Amino acid sequence: MNLADGLRISSWRYPDKVCAVFEDKRVTYKELNTRANQLAHAVLQKGFKRQEKISIIMYNNIEFLEIYHGLARANVISVPINFRLVPSEMEYVINNSDSVGLFVGVELFGNINPDHLPNVKKENIIVIGPRDQTPAGFMHYEDFIAGKPGYEPTDVDHKEEDIFYFGYTSGTTGFPKGAMNSIRGTQDIVKNVFVRTANRPDIDMSQRVMLAVIPICHSNSVWSTLITFWVGGTNIIFPSGKFDPEKILSLIQDEKVTTSSMVPTMITRILELPDEVKSKYKLDSLTSLGSSSAPLLTRTKEEAIKFFKKARFSEGYGSTETGALTTLRYRDQTRKVRSIGQPNPGIEIKLVDEEGNPITQPHKPGVLWAKARSAFVGYYKDPEKTRQAIDGEWVTAGDVAFFDEEGYYYLSDRKHDMIICGGENVYPAEIEETISKLPQISEVAVFGIPHPEWGEEIKALVIIMEGQHICEQEILDYCKMNLAGYKRPRSVEIVEDFPRTATGKVLKRILREPYWKGQERNI
Repeated sequence: MNLADGLRISSWRYPDKVCAVFEDKRVTYKELNTRANQLAHAVLQKGFKRQEKISIIMYNNIEFLEIYHGLARANVISVPINFRLVPSEMEYVINNSDSVGLFVGVELFGNINPDHLPNVKKENIIVIGPRDQTPAGFMHYEDFIAGKPGYEPTDVDHKEEDIFYFGYTSGTTGFPKGAMNSIRGTQDIVKNVFVRTANRPDIDMSQRVMLAVIPICHSNSVWSTLITFWVGGTNIIFPSGKFDPEKILSLIQDEKVTTSSMVPTMITRILELPDEVKSKYKLDSLTSLGSSSAPLLTRTKEEAIKFFKKARFSEGYGSTETGALTTLRYRDQTRKVRSIGQPNPGIEIKLVDEEGNPITQPHKPGVLWAKARSAFVGYYKDPEKTRQAIDGEWVTAGDVAFFDEEGYYYLSDRKHDMIICGGENVYPAEIEETISKLPQISEVAVFGIPHPEWGEEIKALVIIMEGQHICEQEILDYCKMNLAGYKRPRSVEIVEDFPRTATGKVLKRILREPYWKGQERNI
């Protein structure tokens, strides 16, 4: 079995059903399955071997889905690369992963220098996009798959412990690390959805219309688009680039979208649209909406539940390393504010203190570890970081959490974001949550900067909502009334935007860099 089996099975059941939509392009299950097979044959005929790596640098499009499935059928490892990385980071990932091939969108071709990729032969660089824009001397994607058989290769050996893809982390703490995700682990994420929706008379998964907003190079969209193909639904692919919140509402209405997963920044941008814009669209088809990849601020959650009133709103927690671990169900959203929910079926979670002891009492923070079949098997060529993240059957992404008396979990922060101020551990998430309650604030990022006496002091960067006004001193005064002294920012700066990953996570590493430059330490 391989992860492309869902597409094949659905192509038997629903050959003429539209399975993917991108802008004006619509493809059926039969068409996409055939093209994925052609790609698999092209890869094998080119001489790529079992479990070799091929990198992918593309904006969202349907070909991205073909490539994932075609490589899975050839048992070649996909290495999707965040298109927002700078050229040196892209080249680092290609070389670090030992990729021997590259699929690259023509718009991003200029970001890579083939001379810097010693393992990738020129003839193994395949360009996707308008044929007349293909750089001279490089092969176009359509030429690569043209004339290849439309049936699935039969002589490929698959094992469930084989690697499906490398999920390179977003690089919030340095160069990205290649988390190796197995076929078995990713299959378990898909299976978990079937377990959670079994015997639900109100849910017909074959009618699923998934709006894939998060870039397909990210694990969230890898999982969600796979699930859609396994159940025979339709993936609506949102274009990459500048995020257009009104286009989201338009697609939900026009394509009768039933479900989507977004990061908090996207939800915030939708809610900030003028009321006269939001009221133009009918969103009754949307029956579920998930928020993931970053914590959702309380005010944003409350407004989202009111606006998407027909949708079951949920929050999930997981990572490329762990898979999807917890879910806060719709029924608990207002009862368990700020919670990431309870473990998904088959998942075990434990918290561990700084001495390595399990935490058994509520409200005491510790590093979150999980036992899950969906977990990664290690960081590629990085045994030291693998040892830090894997302990027997248990894995961690380094996040700090606590649980309440009912067994609901809450993220305190990412361990590496913790600020140590005068010997006190300070978690930025708490400060960000407080500042975000000011009605003028759109987003906030809190981090530590060097201080000669305290070690670190707290700094806050804020983005102001369009049409609103507030000054730095007013924010500081508000913090003085609402935060303990050691948790208060000592400086606030108003900015236009934050550096982000492809999924909208704020890159605090980049925010910190100017302040820590030249220091003997980074924390």
